Amino acid sequence: MTQAQDGWLWLGGPTGLYRFDGIQFEQFAPSNAPLLTRNVSVVNAFADGSLWIGYRTGGAAQLRHGRIRNYSEREGLPGRSVWGVEQDGDGRVWAATAQGMYYLENERWQAPAGSWEVPGGQYKTLMRDRQGVLWAQCDTGVYFLRPGSKQFAKAPVSSGTGVLFNLPDGRVVSWDAGHARFNQLAGPAQGGYPQHWEHLGDPASLLFDHRGDLWIGLKGGLEYRTANGVSGRTTPPQGLSGPSVGAIFEDREGSVWAATSSGIDRFRSRRLARIEVPESAIGAAILADDSGGAWIGGFHVSVSDAGQARITPLWPANQEGWADMLTGFTRTSDGVLWGSSYGALRRIQGKDSRRIALPATIGNRVVKSVLAEQNGDLLAAVQHLGLYRRRSNGEWEKTGNEGEVSVMARSDASGLWLGYFPGRVAHAEGAGWRNYGPADGLTVGLVMALHLHGRHVWAGGDNGLALFEAGRFQQVGGLNGETFDGISGIVELDNGDLWLNATAGLFRIASEEIAKFKRVPDYRVQYERLDQLDGLEGSAPRLVPSPSLVLSSDSRLWIVRTTGVFRLNPREQLPLSPAQPAIIKTIGPPGEGKAAQEHAQFAPGVSALQIDYTIPSLAMPERVRFRYRLEEVDADWQEVGARRNAYYSNLAPGDYHFRVAASDYNGKWAGQHAMAHFTIAPAMTETWWFKALCGALLLSAAYLAYRWHINRMSRQMAHRLQERVSERERIARELHDTLLQSVQSLILHIHAAVMKMPPKDAMRMQLENVLQQADDVVDEGRGRIRELRGEDDKLSFPDALLAAANRLQLCEASAIQLKMSGALRQLDGAIYQEAMAIAIEAIANACSHARAQRIEVELQYGMREFRCIVRDDGVGIPAEILGDGGRRNHWGMRGMAERAARINAKLVLRSSAETGTEWQLTLPAALAYTQ
Repeated sequence: MTQAQDGWLWLGGPTGLYRFDGIQFEQFAPSNAPLLTRNVSVVNAFADGSLWIGYRTGGAAQLRHGRIRNYSEREGLPGRSVWGVEQDGDGRVWAATAQGMYYLENERWQAPAGSWEVPGGQYKTLMRDRQGVLWAQCDTGVYFLRPGSKQFAKAPVSSGTGVLFNLPDGRVVSWDAGHARFNQLAGPAQGGYPQHWEHLGDPASLLFDHRGDLWIGLKGGLEYRTANGVSGRTTPPQGLSGPSVGAIFEDREGSVWAATSSGIDRFRSRRLARIEVPESAIGAAILADDSGGAWIGGFHVSVSDAGQARITPLWPANQEGWADMLTGFTRTSDGVLWGSSYGALRRIQGKDSRRIALPATIGNRVVKSVLAEQNGDLLAAVQHLGLYRRRSNGEWEKTGNEGEVSVMARSDASGLWLGYFPGRVAHAEGAGWRNYGPADGLTVGLVMALHLHGRHVWAGGDNGLALFEAGRFQQVGGLNGETFDGISGIVELDNGDLWLNATAGLFRIASEEIAKFKRVPDYRVQYERLDQLDGLEGSAPRLVPSPSLVLSSDSRLWIVRTTGVFRLNPREQLPLSPAQPAIIKTIGPPGEGKAAQEHAQFAPGVSALQIDYTIPSLAMPERVRFRYRLEEVDADWQEVGARRNAYYSNLAPGDYHFRVAASDYNGKWAGQHAMAHFTIAPAMTETWWFKALCGALLLSAAYLAYRWHINRMSRQMAHRLQERVSERERIARELHDTLLQSVQSLILHIHAAVMKMPPKDAMRMQLENVLQQADDVVDEGRGRIRELRGEDDKLSFPDALLAAANRLQLCEASAIQLKMSGALRQLDGAIYQEAMAIAIEAIANACSHARAQRIEVELQYGMREFRCIVRDDGVGIPAEILGDGGRRNHWGMRGMAERAARINAKLVLRSSAETGTEWQLTLPAALAYTQ
C-alpha cells in the first residue's frame, strides 16, 4: 500500500491495481496501455506525483496522470520479481529484484558496475530516509547509499532479511526475521532495546507510526504496542476483516490501514477517549477535582498519561433504589464535597460519606442540583417545590422566586443566576431578583445549562444557545441553519473558545467567532462538531446532571453523554483536512463515462451527462461535503452534501465549464476547486450555417410570398381598373354616339336655317353667336370623351399635374412649385387618373379653403414606392372637420380617401394651423408603374 501526492490510497495484489478515496475502492486501468500483469508485488508513490509499480512475474512500471510506462526484459530488467522501487538522494530510480539491484538511466535499466560495490543476491526492501540516504536490504545484509555518492556501504550490523524503518526520532532500524529482533542501523542511541520491541513472534508485517508506536501484523490478528507498555490486539471477533494481516500502512492523515486475508481495515485515532466507569455512574453528576480527575456519581475517577482510568468508590454501594443517585455536585470553601440526591444531601469529606436527610417540610423529593454560597450556605433546587437554602447551622428555609428551578450557576464576577421552568432566568440583584424571559431575548426554551465566565453569562437549552449582553439575551445561531439544540453543558475556556454538549454532538465555537457575534448579533458563527467519528457516542443528557460538561484542572474536558463518560484534550486538532482540490474522475453520458480529459469532446446528439468526482480523504470521508457548478447552466453553486456525482440533462450544443469544490472535515469550503472544460458538438441541424441557411430560405420564401402577393394584387387591381376603363370607354361611346351626334345634328339643322336668313339680320347674328357657343360645347364634350377613353396621356404626370393646376386659376397663391426625385417613370393609366384627381383636389382645397400663399408638390419615383406629396402654408384644416373626415355635404376629402382605397394606396393627412396641410399619397412600385 502507498499514498500518492494527490491523496489516493493505492493497493497492489495478485488481482491487480486498486485505488481508494476513503469511500469507494475501484480497480484501476491505465488509459493508454494495460499493466504487464495483474500480479502486483509493490507500489510506491514518489514525491513528483508518479506511482511506481513492481510485478511479481518481472518488470516494473511508472504511472503518471493515468498513463503507464511499462519496463520489462526489453528495457533491461530481469524476468524475476520486483520487490521494491525507490529513488535515491540524487533522484536516481532503483529496483530491488530477486536477481539483484538495478537502476534506471535513459529509459533503460542497468545493473550497477563493480564500482558501486553492490553485492548480488536477492533484494526485497528499499527505503529512503529523511536525510535522502537509500537503504537496501539483501540476504547478505543491509547496504546504504548517501546522496552524492556512487558507492554503497554496508551497515555495521548484520540484519538478515526483513524490512527497514525510519523512526520519528531519526533512527533507522531493520527487522531481522531470522532472530526475531530489530537492529538499529543509524540514528541517536536511545539507551537500550525498547521493551515493546521484544517477543513479537513471527510477524507477517510491521509498521512504526508517526508516534513511534509499533503495529504488528500476525497470522491471527493485529497487535498494537506503545512505548509505555500499553498494547491492544484486534482479531476477527473484535471486528477485524480477516485473521491474517499481510500489509500495514500509515497515511498522511495518521490513519493506519491493515490488509488482511479478507479485506482492508482502517484504524484511526479518535479525539475523544471513553472513560470506562461503573454503570451506576453513567448519567450521574460530575465535578472536576484539583488533580486532573473528576467525581462522577459515587466515584472518583483519575486517568493516567497512558489513558487508563482508576476508579475509587466514595462510599459503599447501597444498590437499592435511588439511595446512591447523585444529580449534582458542589464544594464549599472548607473543601467538603456535597451531592444532591433523592430525599437527602450527600456530604463527602475524605473517606467520610454520609446522607443528610431533607426536613419533613420538604419530604422525599429529588434535589435536582446543589450550589455552595460563599458563606458556606447551600442552595438546593427541590423538584416541584423550588429553591431552598440550607444554612451552615443545618437550618432550612424557602428562598428565591416562586417556581421550579432547573439549573443554577454562580461566579464572583456575575453573581448568582437561576434557570426556572419552563424558560425563565433570574439574576440575584441585592435583596431582589431580575427576571428574564422571551421578551428579553431568551428563546432557548427549557433552560438546561447556565455557564458564567468572567462577565459572560451563557444560557443553553432545548432550542439552542444565548449570550447575555447589554441587559438582553442574544440567540446564537450557526452556519447552515445549525441551532445547537439540546444543550446541557457549556464551558468557555480561558482562550475564549466555547464548548457545548448538545444533542447532535460536542460543538466548539472559536473565540474569533464569538467576537464577531458580539459585534454583529445576527452573525451566524462557524463551528466544529465532534460526533461518532471522533469517538463520541449518545446524546447530551437532559437536565440531569447539570452541568454535563466540565473542565478539569489539567485542561481536559469531561463530557457526560447518555452512553457514558468521555474525555477530550481541547488543544488537539482534527486530522489534517484534504489539502488538494477535488478530482474529476469521469465525464460522459450516464453509464458511459470516461476518464476526464483536459478538454473533452462529445458527439452531436449528446444532451445528458454524468460527472463523477471525488476527493481522497482517508480519515473522515463521511464529513466531506461537495458543491459544484456548471457555469453555463447553474446560476450559483449547487451544494449536494456527500454525493459524488453530478447529473445534467437537456444540454444544448456548445462549450461548458464544470467546477467542483470539497469542504474540509468541519464543513468549511476551501478556495481550491477542480474544473473540467468540455464541448458538445452540434448536429447538422444545430450548426450556425444550417440555421443561417434556414433563415435565408425563410427570407427567400417570405420575399417570394410578398412578390406573389403584390403580383396578385396587381392582377386584381389591373382587372378592376380594366373594368373601369371599359366602363369609361362605353360611357364615352354612348356620349359620342348619342349626345354629341344629336347636338351636332341639331347644330347643322340650325346652321342650315341660319344660312337662309339675310346676312345683316339681327336674328341671324344672334343665332350665329349661339351656334359658336354650341360648337364650343361640342369641343368640350369631345375633350371629356377623350379623357374618359384615356386618350389624354401624351403629357407626363408632372406636366399634366401642372397644366391641371394652372387651369384652376389659383386665387392669391403663387405658381405651383414642383419637386421631383428619382428617375421619371410612366404611371399605370388608372393610377395616373386617380392620383391626378387626388392631387388636384388637394391643390384646390389649399386654394379655396386654406388661403395658402405657397403650394408645393413633390413627386418621389422610388424603386419600392411612388409618392405624391402636396404641401401648403395655409391655415390648416379645423379639428372638427378632420374628425368628421370632411365638411358636411362636401365630398372632396371623402372622395380623395375613396380614390386612394380603390387603387390600394396609402393616403396620410397632416394638418395644423401653424404648419399648414400636407397630403401624402403612397403606392407600391409594383402597382404604380407600368411594366
